[in-house]
Amino acid sequence: MPRLIDVWRAIDAEARLVAGQPEAALDLVRGVSRTRVAPPRLPPPADGHLLIVDGSLLATLPAARLLAEIDASGSVPAGLLVAAAPHGTVQDWPDATSPVLVSDRSAAALFAAAGSYLADEAGELASLATELRLATAEAALSDPSPAAPAGLVAARVRRGVAVVADGELLALHPRPAGRALAARFAAAFSRLFGTPSARAAASRRLRDGLWIHEEQIRPGAAVWLFDDLPMARVDEVAAAALATTLRALLRRPAPRSLRPASRVVDQRSLPAEQRMDATLLAVARANGRVAPAARSLGVHRNTVLYRLRVARDQRGIDPRRPEDALRLLREADREDRRPA
Repeated sequence: MPRLIDVWRAIDAEARLVAGQPEAALDLVRGVSRTRVAPPRLPPPADGHLLIVDGSLLATLPAARLLAEIDASGSVPAGLLVAAAPHGTVQDWPDATSPVLVSDRSAAALFAAAGSYLADEAGELASLATELRLATAEAALSDPSPAAPAGLVAARVRRGVAVVADGELLALHPRPAGRALAARFAAAFSRLFGTPSARAAASRRLRDGLWIHEEQIRPGAAVWLFDDLPMARVDEVAAAALATTLRALLRRPAPRSLRPASRVVDQRSLPAEQRMDATLLAVARANGRVAPAARSLGVHRNTVLYRLRVARDQRGIDPRRPEDALRLLREADREDRRPA
């Protein structure tokens, strides 16, 4: 059964906690309810439900009274999510027994998203994993440095993201409005790296209150997510997707453009199959760009475009697609490493 933090981060990672303790977000969510009317006409008591309230109610109803009426109804919700809340609502909330979240999204959209997630958490997470694997692979092709896919994940899940390899901090991305958290993570970096988790993936809370999730890339290298809120399942999925991309990226040899220049092979002297293989690999190494690939091959760009059409029709391969490009680069890397 998912926890409040899992549902919250899956349906709106930008929703803000305005009342209640962060630890309470670890409580289980048994369902979702919605109300568009003011107390006392509330939904029947449903313990453990996420209660979504239309923010328009707060234009005439004080937040303190809404919480009091919910308590009086006998309901103990896992959390209260105020949808499309009016500006200034964040400052109006008193202390609450259950976490109170404020979102800019509509109540209908949040209710539908929460229902979908609760009905098929595994399916929702699998879709997210596929989306992030493709997005991070594309980012790595555009910029073959760990910072590029790490920054994409930080923006997508609204968490701080760091990449560490062999004692070196390769990337550090604070979440939006979270630079102070990044400074805290950087201060704890040496201690964290000195005591890595024995597991491939692990979440924990540090003594200073920072929540972290570690995902191993390989021995001596890891992805770290950090925030002042507990980690959710979507964060674990995002870290795993990023680690998969970085695993391939950190094994990848230096770009051919940085290697000693070699004589351009006359394409006409190669068999058709080898010409096609060389074209696919050149486009993959050029991050999907046709013109640089044509220059490296010594042919016209229209020749490259023609070969790409043939490869797509006959082989089902297009190196302009991130997943195909990564597969071609991995295969070429294996060939380069194979003993003569």
